[in-house]
Amino acid sequence: MYKLLTLTFLFVLTLTQIQTFGQDEQRSSNHLNFFLDCWDCDFNFVRQELEFVSFVRDPNLADVHILVSESRTGSGGRKYFMNFLGLKDLEGVNYEYEYISVQMETNDETRKGLLKLIQTGILQYYTKTGNLNEVEIELQHSGEETASESVEDPWKKWIFRLGAGTEFDKEASQNEYAFEGEIRIEKVTEEWKIRIEAEHDIDVENFYDDDEKITNNQSRTEIENYYIKSLTSKWSTGVFGYYESATYLNIKNLYGGSVGVEYNIFPWDISNRKVFAIRYQTGIRAYKYNEITIYDKMNETLFYESLGINLELVQPWGSVEARLEGRHYFHDFSKNRLTLFSDFSIRLTKQLSVFSFFYGRIIHDQLYLPKGDASLEDVLLRRRKLETTYEVGAQLGIRFTFGSIYSNVVNERF
Repeated sequence: MYKLLTLTFLFVLTLTQIQTFGQDEQRSSNHLNFFLDCWDCDFNFVRQELEFVSFVRDPNLADVHILVSESRTGSGGRKYFMNFLGLKDLEGVNYEYEYISVQMETNDETRKGLLKLIQTGILQYYTKTGNLNEVEIELQHSGEETASESVEDPWKKWIFRLGAGTEFDKEASQNEYAFEGEIRIEKVTEEWKIRIEAEHDIDVENFYDDDEKITNNQSRTEIENYYIKSLTSKWSTGVFGYYESATYLNIKNLYGGSVGVEYNIFPWDISNRKVFAIRYQTGIRAYKYNEITIYDKMNETLFYESLGINLELVQPWGSVEARLEGRHYFHDFSKNRLTLFSDFSIRLTKQLSVFSFFYGRIIHDQLYLPKGDASLEDVLLRRRKLETTYEVGAQLGIRFTFGSIYSNVVNERF
């Protein structure tokens, strides 16, 4: 076993040295090397349209790192932030572009819009290095409007979305029926962020065993709305409303409202690259239960507060997202919960990167639990939430890549 591990290590080390030697030879080329760091870009499409551009798979060997991040827009589309970061001899020569895709846009339209920005950025570097004579440039307007014409929005930036769906599954010993519907109304401007959202789900399962019928009937209704006001480049405040009904959680009706304030250490206009926000909320919740709870309550009104920290980084070396939130009820500080969520992908070396997802909750506020023991059917069919003091989940992995740094050829055969 020891010999096998030793041989494996020597094999990988040899391949790495061969790759490094080959890459050192390739660095002497007069052509610029670009590394495209874009999750939503169709890389095959980009390479086919830009055959003359050298894209490398290792950012440490690139002359320009193209880093793309995105955010959701108020109209239901996506806003892409494309950052061209100069490296080596081009260090400090950086450019940034933005592309907005509308909700009705097709994937082909999106990839063409992103391609146009990639072309624009590459031309900027070609002008700096004298490679501009290698390409032909055509510039023409795609529409009939002039620059002086303005657009009038009859909807005043309000967006409405309706959705509904159903599912049916049947076999000899069981069947299932599910329905879900949603409605969303929102408006997003630089000063205000307003959303009203409602969802309703029904799930009915029937199981048959020796002429005995076992039914699992679950339903959930959730209505959420908030009004966020931008105060400064770093401060914002909001008012929140909430309604929920869930058979799984023994909640017949839950009405809630809260106010909050948020501070971002970085200005919000660079939130596409980094966010470090601290959020505080305080509010009230009025519960009405389906069954009497473990605290002998059929209804109660509770006041609470929460404090959360949110960190998001999108950098050439990878991306990190982490959220930590603590919440407690005022009537009993022991009734609290702490939630941690993290998702990151980090490049450690030229060939090695790690990725991870983790969430964990410490739970001491299950005031809604119904009194009495859960039956075996309730446990197996997940008809009711069970008592717990924690929830955890995780995923961890590594990626190791070696070989040629160039990948411009596209072959879609088979």
